[in-house]
Amino acid sequence: MTAGHGTDTSAAPTLAPHLTGFPRLPSDRPARVVVVGAGGMGSWWSREVVASGVAELVGVADLVEGAPQRVIAQSGVADPSTVAAGTDGVELALEVGADLLIDPTVPVAHHPVTVKALHAGIPVLGEKPVTETLPEAISLLAHTQLTGVPFMVSQSRRFFRQVRQLRSFVAANGPTVLTSAFFSLFTEMEGYRRTQQHPLLRDMGIHAFDTARYIMDADPIAVTAQGAQPEWSVYEHDATVTATFEMSDGSLFVYNGTWNARGLPTYWNSEWRIGAQLGSATWDGKGVPVLGTEDEEETARLQAAVDAESDEEPDQIAASLIECVSALREGRTPMCEVHENLLSFAMVEAAVASVERGGRIEIDELLEQARVDAIAAEADSEARDLMQSWGSVREVLAAAR
Repeated sequence: MTAGHGTDTSAAPTLAPHLTGFPRLPSDRPARVVVVGAGGMGSWWSREVVASGVAELVGVADLVEGAPQRVIAQSGVADPSTVAAGTDGVELALEVGADLLIDPTVPVAHHPVTVKALHAGIPVLGEKPVTETLPEAISLLAHTQLTGVPFMVSQSRRFFRQVRQLRSFVAANGPTVLTSAFFSLFTEMEGYRRTQQHPLLRDMGIHAFDTARYIMDADPIAVTAQGAQPEWSVYEHDATVTATFEMSDGSLFVYNGTWNARGLPTYWNSEWRIGAQLGSATWDGKGVPVLGTEDEEETARLQAAVDAESDEEPDQIAASLIECVSALREGRTPMCEVHENLLSFAMVEAAVASVERGGRIEIDELLEQARVDAIAAEADSEARDLMQSWGSVREVLAAAR
């Protein structure tokens, strides 16, 4: 029996029960969590774990001496002495019997930390982006399938009520024909963003791209993108980008983003306009979405329904944590599991490729080249054999849904 590229699958590795076969987390106690990475995001995650009703902070790890202790002290935990500190997050998680590893390390560390945790049997909730490169992300698909251990990527924008409302509106009034997200916020970040290639796309683009996929319930087919670098920019590479994506439902998604323009800033969530077959919607990125159809009574009913949803609820990374722990308790695949998340990351890398090369980039061609590169770089023979056995990356992603 053969799959794509004439590969013999008879010797393909035996896969562990994927995700839903992982032992359920007990529901009678909080999830024991270790945070690896004691930077700004690690500090935020630690505070959210301590404040959460579903988890408890049992450890913080970082290579920088004294950094875990600082994060623990600032986390709000009642007794800092009860939280362990270390340099290796996975080893610390094994030592303290953690149920979950949260990984807000720098992107270059995401692949080695996640691989080690998965093979140690520890579920991972990782910060975006899934990894530093697309080949590394595809490698993590293989390691997740081999181990059967859950790996969720925190795409915090999905957990805003307004995003959920827009998704429901499109489901009832779609398909879409044209969706746009406009982001403009003058920002002069310090640190590695100053020298990073395509910093806006890699820092902010992933949020809008993943949100668009979720709202539209569609996936990317191809993209054409262009960057700009004004003379007053503090960034060495483009922090202003426009990208037009062709989507699987035949529609277009257009992203315009900049860190270079002063005045009239948008919110971090971007400003949205969605045009669909039976109606349109706008969202300023913070308030209540504005919905419209050709039927005035229906429009009034729809608007009243979203206006009435005013109760406070967890969002952003607090909601990501709840989703991850709930999925572990219920024995289900969490939202933003790596297979679901990978196409959002691929949108970023495809837009980057379009800016660099010029012209249209097809997502599947990018994915397949990334798979070739992942196989060449993979140190684990079973993961390498598994990736070679796939018909295509797109097929693997579709099968996991």
